[in-house]
Amino acid sequence: MLRVFKLFGFIGSFILLANSGLAEETDSLNSGKYNIDLGKIVITASKLEQAYKYATQNISVISREDIESGPILEISEILDLLPSVDIQEYGAIGTVRTIHSRGSTSQQVLTLIDGRPINTPRDGLTDLSQISLSNIDRIEVLRGPASNIYGASAVGGVINIITKSGKEGGETNISGRYGSFATNIDSITHGNKIKDFDYFISYDYITSHGHRENSGHQSHNVNTKLGYQINDRNRVAVAGGYYNAETGSPGPTTFIDLDDRLETFNKYFDFTYNGKILQGQDILFKFYYNSDRLEFRESLNPTDKGVHHTKLYGLESQISQTFFDIFRTAIGVDYKDNRLNSSTSAKHRYYVNGLYFESEVDLLTESDFFLNNATLKFGNRWDQYSNFGDHFSPSASLSFWFFDTIKLHALAAGSFRAPTFNDLYWPTEDFGIFGGLEGNPNLDPEEAISYEAGLSTYLFNQFKTDITFFKSEFKDLIEWAQDDALWWRPTNLSGATVKGAEVETEFVLRDNLKFNLNYTYMESRNNENGFNLAYRPKHLYKLKTRYSPIEKLELGCNFIFKSSRYTNATNSLSLAHDWTVDLSAAYQLNDYAKVEFDVKNLLNRLYEEQRGYPLPQRTFYGGLKLSF
Repeated sequence: MLRVFKLFGFIGSFILLANSGLAEETDSLNSGKYNIDLGKIVITASKLEQAYKYATQNISVISREDIESGPILEISEILDLLPSVDIQEYGAIGTVRTIHSRGSTSQQVLTLIDGRPINTPRDGLTDLSQISLSNIDRIEVLRGPASNIYGASAVGGVINIITKSGKEGGETNISGRYGSFATNIDSITHGNKIKDFDYFISYDYITSHGHRENSGHQSHNVNTKLGYQINDRNRVAVAGGYYNAETGSPGPTTFIDLDDRLETFNKYFDFTYNGKILQGQDILFKFYYNSDRLEFRESLNPTDKGVHHTKLYGLESQISQTFFDIFRTAIGVDYKDNRLNSSTSAKHRYYVNGLYFESEVDLLTESDFFLNNATLKFGNRWDQYSNFGDHFSPSASLSFWFFDTIKLHALAAGSFRAPTFNDLYWPTEDFGIFGGLEGNPNLDPEEAISYEAGLSTYLFNQFKTDITFFKSEFKDLIEWAQDDALWWRPTNLSGATVKGAEVETEFVLRDNLKFNLNYTYMESRNNENGFNLAYRPKHLYKLKTRYSPIEKLELGCNFIFKSSRYTNATNSLSLAHDWTVDLSAAYQLNDYAKVEFDVKNLLNRLYEEQRGYPLPQRTFYGGLKLSF
């Protein structure tokens, strides 16, 4: 561990010396490449546009520039650098990536694309490897509960991915990267805006031999988005896409299987209307459809496979109104129809009706000595499940601004997650003396009460720091565990507690050097027996650095340290602490071409995120991006 900190001390010293030596050239070539923008608009906190500075909850915003400037091949890599976020990986590019936030399970983090939920009702997960990086305009990550607006699964946070739209003048991007394990990552995008009509199309192709036997991957990802501005007050957008992948599934190193294959067929449709009738009013209407088909082949015989097809039909409507510039209230209704057709779990279906309201009032609109702004937000949501009954999710949050540079914020909220189809109906698999596996149709939904309080400071668009304390008390937490007879089944824990603190500091030096450092401390325990919850590291250290010594060159460095964590419910197995370092360099050859080079896992570490699934050691990637 000591050599890692020595390495970073050397890197930091080198960058600072280089920054000093190149100051004159930088000042002439580079005018404010980096900054910290508090005026940016976010929508995830309330489904409506709101200044980032005045959000009452912690929100991280990842811009298109952030995505394109760093050593990023997949969306999971940039999310993994955020406070309290822990990405679970099962292998190289193309294998499953899931997200944890503030000690939540992956099923307790809701993922949206343009407001459309994409967690599959089969297992409640979002596989981040299936999301096209070239289609993303920005990402908003809300850490903490948001069931008061979004309903089930928004227990540990919400990730809202906003996709690109066509811009005036048109733009086409073609990129290709080649790297270790014969990995090839290609994409082409094109967008344009012609008067009131805009469109954006993207295609991504990924192929890799994989770093383990039977871990090869090949995928095609197509996304389209059409928009029409009816007038100044009304806009409609239609989006659709298709994803197909075939990936080897070698299993854990303790039980390697060389002929298992996974094939995925996903498609979606999304219609959105945004408009207003009265001044200060916003109207949202959305209809969406998700189809997720997973085929698992257990032998070379193509007929020996399981087929699991889930469908989600959704309707959503919200209207908000602002009164006297100080009070805004929103009312929304939604409907979700979840369906499963499985060759092993049979056919199942449930639907959900939701009704919610949220109100926000500015308690102070004029500066009063040192107090510049105070905002109170409160709301509640009612969900009616066809199979689980009624659930309520109240929330209240508050923020105060002092001297326009210091913000205090606090939150108390209820949230919940319904069991997935797999939790309820996983078919009985009897392995004899080795136990077995089956679902539990008697499960209850998870419930949580969460609290947080924090302090943030902002100076000159150059410096930001935030410290937030959080705590969640869970009731009926669903946990898959092995009993004395070696059978794996999900059960409801009577209670569990997750608490901790996250600290984040971001600052810009000389407008061409940007640092983001964050640390998360977390305790997570089963209240029944005092054991730690599985796969929750107690300490997370992260560093993200971007440096541009001259206008055309950008260097990046990412560092992540995760402490040891238990991998089972009884705390008899664990993974040791690990750390990784990634480096990148990008050089703009001219107005149309940029070359990129990345090194992943620079220190060549042997490590795992999931027990039995080793991750690649040092890998290299290089490529070219053309824009015209």
